Amino acid sequence: MMPSTLCKITLAALMTAVSISSSWAMSKPYDAVAAVIIKAGLPCFYSKVPLESPPPDYLKDMGLEISVFNQSKSTPGYIWHTWFKDWQKPLPVSPASCIPYGIKSPDKNPRLAKSLPRNTPLSFWMDGQYGRHNVRFCIRKNTQGQDYLATVINQDGVYACTAEALKNS
Repeated sequence: MMPSTLCKITLAALMTAVSISSSWAMSKPYDAVAAVIIKAGLPCFYSKVPLESPPPDYLKDMGLEISVFNQSKSTPGYIWHTWFKDWQKPLPVSPASCIPYGIKSPDKNPRLAKSLPRNTPLSFWMDGQYGRHNVRFCIRKNTQGQDYLATVINQDGVYACTAEALKNS
């Protein structure tokens, strides 16, 4: 075999090995699924897993960041974003202790709550000293004109509402 041919084959094998070894894996961007219900006419959020109190040492002093993000392609962005240095209320682990949409923090409120759009994919995030929690949902109206929570689908990076009722189980 000619040296130039051997060099080309070696280079091709090296490029193939590099392209194979440069693949990467990503875990889900949250630790636990959150739940959402409608309470007093507004979404109210809670963790579907038990939360440690006090939080683990590696999460202490992170505070609690809470947000709802509009995931529509036409008008994406935060519609509510708040941060608590210390969460002083009961831990949000059930419908009775859920976090109501729009609650204000005495510490930081980068985005005060806006009116909630209907038929728009939304994403709730709770992040910080209790880990990362997420739930995607839509607010829709049923045939009687009452609000209900619906599921969200992701097709090729585009989020959309479905008519299927969101189940928190």
